[in-house]
Amino acid sequence: MGDTDADREREPESANPPGSCHRRGCDNPPEFVVLERYQEETGHGTVEARAFLCRAHTAEESPANLDAAAGDYVFRVEPVSRPDDDAA
Repeated sequence: MGDTDADREREPESANPPGSCHRRGCDNPPEFVVLERYQEETGHGTVEARAFLCRAHTAEESPANLDAAAGDYVFRVEPVSRPDDDAA
């Protein structure tokens, strides 16, 4: 899955965050979305993993699939924007 014009123009990943952190047992609101894109173990496709995390759990994240990194590998952390952020 490469970056095409359509991919770059789509709605931002942080447009509709869930109400709480992705980590089990954490009820804090997500502040960041962590994206990792890598090759599937079989080499027959791309996997895109996305998690909405609170600040503490985001700090614990790091690339986990470097052994499956290819030309389109991505590890990205972006802040979550919320509708009430724009009102300020």
